[in-house]
This record gives sequence, C-alpha cells and structure tokens, in this order.
Amino acid sequence: MDGGRSSPTGNAPDAAVLLVDFDGGTDGHRAQYNAMLAHLFRVRVAPFTPATTVARQPILVPQIEHSPVGFLILCLARAALGRRTVGLLLRPLPALHGATMRLRLKRLVLRLLRHLPGARVLTIVPFDIEPDFAKIAHGWIHDLQNWDGALGTATDPAATEQLSLAIRKAAGERLVCCAIGGQNRHKGFDRFAAIYADNPDLRARMLFAYGGKVAAPLGAASERFEQVGGFALNRFISDAELTAFYHAADIIWCVYDPAYDQASGLLGRAMQFGIPVAVRSGSVIERICRMEGHPHLALASIDDWDGLLSPPPAMPLAEAADRARRHGQVSLAKLAEALGVKPANDPFASPPQVP
Repeated sequence: MDGGRSSPTGNAPDAAVLLVDFDGGTDGHRAQYNAMLAHLFRVRVAPFTPATTVARQPILVPQIEHSPVGFLILCLARAALGRRTVGLLLRPLPALHGATMRLRLKRLVLRLLRHLPGARVLTIVPFDIEPDFAKIAHGWIHDLQNWDGALGTATDPAATEQLSLAIRKAAGERLVCCAIGGQNRHKGFDRFAAIYADNPDLRARMLFAYGGKVAAPLGAASERFEQVGGFALNRFISDAELTAFYHAADIIWCVYDPAYDQASGLLGRAMQFGIPVAVRSGSVIERICRMEGHPHLALASIDDWDGLLSPPPAMPLAEAADRARRHGQVSLAKLAEALGVKPANDPFASPPQVP
C-alpha cells in the first residue's frame, strides 16, 4: 500500500473516509469492495453508531441494499450537520421498477435522497444503460469489479495454471463454458446444469465447468451434472482458482435469472480478460456488453444453447486492459468528487496492467 497509509482491510489510523457497514457481513462482493476501496482511499471500516453518524469525515456505504432505511437515517442525521454521505447502489433496476412493497419503499427512500443536501447515491451501472436511474441516484460509476485489475491484484500463478490445465485436459478438443462463483438459481445454475445434462450433442462438443459452492436446493442438479461428465469444483474458490476458470474458458456463463437483473462482477472480470460471455437476452448485462462492444452471446431461452458452440472471438487483452483503465479513471474521479477527498492511491498514474 502506498506510504503504508491504508491497510487492505481498511483500518487507516488517519482515515479520510469512513466505510460504514450496517451488519458486518462478508457475503457477496462486500469483502472485495472494501479491500478495493481501502486501496484507493484512506479508510476505516466503522459500524453504524451515534459516534459514527456525527463523524466529520465523509461516509461511504458500499452497498445501500443492506439497509436502505439505515442509509436514509444516516443521511438525514448527517445532512443536519452539513456532512457528506455517499452510498453505492448495486441493484438499481429493481429499485426503479420493482412492484413489491419493499422495493416501493426503497424507491421512495432513494427519491427523497435525491433532494437531501450532503447525500449522494451512485449506481454501479452507467445512466446510458437506463436514463431513468437519474430519478433515484445522483450519478454513477462503473462496477468496481470492471476495473480492479488496474490495482495489480496478485494471484498464485502456479495454482492458476494447475487448475486451468486440468480443465483444458478434461475438455480435450472441446470448447469450454465456465460458470464461476456461488452457484444458485439467481446465477442461472439450474439452467446451466440442465442444458448440459439434457443435451448429449452439446456435451460432445463442449465441456461445461463450474467453480463455487452450489446452493443446497440445487444439489441434485449438481450431482446429475457431474454424472454426465461436467467439471465441478463444488466449494468456495480462491482468487487464483477463479482466475484459472477464466483462463480455461472460451465463454463465461452469465445467463442469470430475470429476478437477478443487475451488474455482475463475473461480467466485469470477463471484460478485463476480454473473454466472451453468454447472457440473457434483454438483460442489463447484455445492454452493458452492447454499450462496451464486449463479445457476447445473448440467449433468449435455454433452447438456444447451440449458439454456445460458436462463441464470438475474444477481445485482445491490451484492448480489454485499456478499457478497464478508462473505467477506473472515470469511476475514481466520480468517487473522489462525491466524497470530497483526494484518492490516497492512483493506480492509473503508471502504464496499464493486463490482468
């Protein structure tokens, strides 16, 4: 870390920004987001307490979704003191269009915050994807996992190569489609497993491989997937193993359930590696791929699986790295402006790194 001023866990003694965590969990993207923000700014992770609420430093809430009402209370209290509070909105589309009582309340909270002094809400999806996001947010950044490769995050090359070679060996001359991370219905694992198990013609020409813990309700689907020859790593995977799946893949599975229509860290990493992705037709991430010119295959239904056998060519790594760098430059500037502080580290001051 530059100058030793901030730790990867976010405990800088002279913190310029407080990172407020409403429940202290480490699920989803939270650990990666917190570590990345700790690299960029001098931060201290702090609980939601009266002392934190009145702190003079600007506050950043990395995921508003964990407590929209708590975020509103925090913003109201700090607005009365003339202090800044910034929150990242990871799932703006459901907040904008959702019909449930919970989502209606969330939408009302966000619309109120649009007019509250000192409060700033930033989506992780550009407004170009959905201009109406401007009704519930002040601005946007690119998903942090679209550009974290610019930080030079290291993985174990030996572990990466070993698993990548194992996947390619299992595939032989076949193409490889990989699903990565926690496997559940939101991520489309039920469809992923069923397509492979039900179609011997597909299995003859492509290997499906996944790495990540399978949700308990889909245990039978995973067992059937393995019985027909799918490559399975049914457990939490390390960063090196995650990278190995990307290295082995001809295309990445991002065909998510319609209820999970949001930005995706898996897409972000695929964009950094230049690897094509399979997406659900009409989804937010399909729109992101179109806007960014990223190679992708849009599936209208699981019956369209034959398109997987002709994936689009990968984007050159240098071009993908340049795009990640541009995303990072824009996003870091927007975050710094919203918080009213300068970054502690500027990963864009040196030449771009290929992830």
